Amino acid sequence: MKKLILKCGLAPGDIVMLTAAVRDLHLCYPARFITDVRTRCGDIWENNPHITPLQEEDPDTEQIECSYPLINRCNQTPYHCLHGFIEFLNGKLGLNIKPTAFKGDIHLSLREQSWYSQVHEVTKTDIPFWIVAAGGKHDVTIKWWETQRYQEVVDHFQGKIQFVQMGKEGDHHPKLKGVIDLRGQTTLRELIRLVYHSQGILCSVTSIMHLAGAVPTKGAGCRTRPCVVVAGGREPAHWEAYPDHQFIHTNGLLKCSGKGGCWKDRTVRLRDGDKRDRPGHLCVDVVRGLPHCMDMITSAEVIRRIELYFKGGTIRFLTNAQRAAADCGVRATAKNSCDRLTLSGAGLACERFLTTIPPYPQRYAGRGIVICGGGVRYFTNAWVCINRLRCSGCRLPVQLWYWGKKEMDREMKVLLAPLGVECIDAQKLKRKFPARILHPWALKPYAIVHSPFREVLLLDADNVAVVNPDFLFDTPEFQAKGALFWPDYERKQNEQSAPIWRSCGLRPPSEPEFETGQVLVDKDRCWAALCLTLWFNENCDFYYQHLYGEKETFHLAFRKLKKSYALIPHRIHSLVGTMCQHDFQGRRIFQHRNTDKWDLFLLNRRVKDFWFEDECRHHLARLRGLWDGRTSSTLLKTKAETGCNKKSGTKPPTISAIMLSHATHAEIRDQTLQNLAATDWKDLPLQIKIENGPKDDQGAWLKKITLSALRENFENQSHYLLFLEDDLNFNRNIRHNLYNWKPLTTGTVRMASLYNPNVCELACDVANNARFVAPRSVFGGQAILISRDAVRHLLRRRPMPQKQEPFGLSGFARLLQKPVHYHAPSLVQHIGSPDDKTKKLHQAMDFELLWKA
Repeated sequence: MKKLILKCGLAPGDIVMLTAAVRDLHLCYPARFITDVRTRCGDIWENNPHITPLQEEDPDTEQIECSYPLINRCNQTPYHCLHGFIEFLNGKLGLNIKPTAFKGDIHLSLREQSWYSQVHEVTKTDIPFWIVAAGGKHDVTIKWWETQRYQEVVDHFQGKIQFVQMGKEGDHHPKLKGVIDLRGQTTLRELIRLVYHSQGILCSVTSIMHLAGAVPTKGAGCRTRPCVVVAGGREPAHWEAYPDHQFIHTNGLLKCSGKGGCWKDRTVRLRDGDKRDRPGHLCVDVVRGLPHCMDMITSAEVIRRIELYFKGGTIRFLTNAQRAAADCGVRATAKNSCDRLTLSGAGLACERFLTTIPPYPQRYAGRGIVICGGGVRYFTNAWVCINRLRCSGCRLPVQLWYWGKKEMDREMKVLLAPLGVECIDAQKLKRKFPARILHPWALKPYAIVHSPFREVLLLDADNVAVVNPDFLFDTPEFQAKGALFWPDYERKQNEQSAPIWRSCGLRPPSEPEFETGQVLVDKDRCWAALCLTLWFNENCDFYYQHLYGEKETFHLAFRKLKKSYALIPHRIHSLVGTMCQHDFQGRRIFQHRNTDKWDLFLLNRRVKDFWFEDECRHHLARLRGLWDGRTSSTLLKTKAETGCNKKSGTKPPTISAIMLSHATHAEIRDQTLQNLAATDWKDLPLQIKIENGPKDDQGAWLKKITLSALRENFENQSHYLLFLEDDLNFNRNIRHNLYNWKPLTTGTVRMASLYNPNVCELACDVANNARFVAPRSVFGGQAILISRDAVRHLLRRRPMPQKQEPFGLSGFARLLQKPVHYHAPSLVQHIGSPDDKTKKLHQAMDFELLWKA
């Protein structure tokens, strides 16, 4: 028997046609061939009796790249697409295969057929349902029908037919009302099983149309599955239509499809870089945003075609009990948020959003300053920012925006009240003005749009004004343009951002990117651009992949809507951890501490040429005297969790150290050991674990020896294990500082880091030199202190697959589900291993070599 591996990289619908060719090959030439396949959608081939696993290395195996050139003659020849691969294989193998069935060849096991459908899972009963695919992929948008017309069909059959909306996440499948919404909730195999359970299908020419014919029908009495296809005129009907489907086409009704299908690809350009955007691939007859051939198909015609199946008696409408169960399914899936953007769909989504922007509401008035500053870190910076504003003579009203009670409690609000600051909980306001806020940066445009001021100066919390900024509102440039922006550091245009500009029909401008530590806008004149900026940020899970945060979303929106703005012509003046911005005359007006943010522990290093630094430090010191850094929502339990239950006056807890290293790190490891020997902890019990294996993946070898060290030291009698990496410098008083660290001596620490690469804390304990960081926010595993009880917990948890096995600070913290203590200041500094030469080295901003508690 001849061995064949058939390869094909086409879409699922085409692969369904290949299943028919494989079936017919074996039925026409039994026992002549052994076949295997290589396609992108293996789910289609599950349980297929004609497939036998073969090895590509087998010299007796012939590998064939499959295609179906017959499609190029489909307008002239009377063949169905089922003939495409058959003709190809006949020519390639010298055979005479004949079609044996008018459908593809999908197989479900008896076990699969016995499983409940996903519809049953949400309705809790078995009900008849129709699948509706109301959209499609972005490659060929000419096949899309209007969403509103699909909705009219769904509405017409409300209470009679329950539609289940399907669609792949990232493709174009706008949400319909009154459906069971399973968009983005199924694999291809799950879709096949759902088709098996379905009563009927409503779709365009797409893969699910082919599945409607290829997937077996449920029940002994039903031989065919109803399917209504909104086809239009792109393909000739004889090439795509199945005999038992209602295939609604317009071939021959228009000049562009008078001799068969037009085979165009898109109605409008998507600006995604695809060749289908070229003029020869675009529809030449567009009516009301649809190809004319699709516009000619009304919702009434689709309704009539569906009703024919019921009038013919092959299927029945829902009963009262089934209707009630279906309603439960609609409610259960109503919050499905599958509308994730892709590069192909972003341009169209943006255009659709522009049509929904409401007119400027006349409820805003006056001038004001908006700052986003919730949480310990940003509240501390906002305190300095606002105090400096008041000291500069600024009397404008200030709003401090935050996200939920975890970021701001009553005590914090009371502290700000004498400064004339109103605190706004955006999480509460979102109930009145819904928005999709997935990232803290996205809060900035939301705060601008929904603040009560007409003219808004947005300031980052870590920005320090060196003059009263009131004058900016009256500058001729702002009065003329209505918007004022400042430049970011000059850099070459980012290739990653170019596709986003292209998706909006724009070229990246030949001017600096925006730096939004400060933004000045007149909402009346910039309303549409601000709404678009907010929309970009509401879809930050897509746009932030291509743009760095919210900064360029302002730039993009103002350019897209051709809204004028003024851009300060003077470059940033850089200080250590600080970017200085200017006015139009080049005078310094803002000092944005973008990387060296103010620290409640007063551990910031002095910055040369930073104006008003003593005053800012005075504001910090005053805040420390008024507030300890804790919030009512994040006050942490202080009971002993380590198992040692230390009491005042007893011996300090014992610590064993383990240094994790690789054989190739000998030089830097020796330097680290010399640095440790220079501290007051010369007699620290230290075990050095060296990995000798390959180091292709740093995480893999480090994970291996970390877990090994945990297991080896499980019975260690020390209260704590201290994991050290091999590229460190140490505070010279590290032993003294640790044994005077109250969280350690009282046994409240379960896991702690002695190194802080600028993580954002939940709360602070200023009196005891401790920061508390949520497990999801931890970072930096250079020096991890972990209690014996925590080690026991980690080792006794249910084993996980090797690839998912957490390790290091972040992995252990997620497993323990407890806030992590960070010593303030850092007691170690990262000096970098040989692996760090090709990447940016992170370091602790608060490390002090000689600091002593």
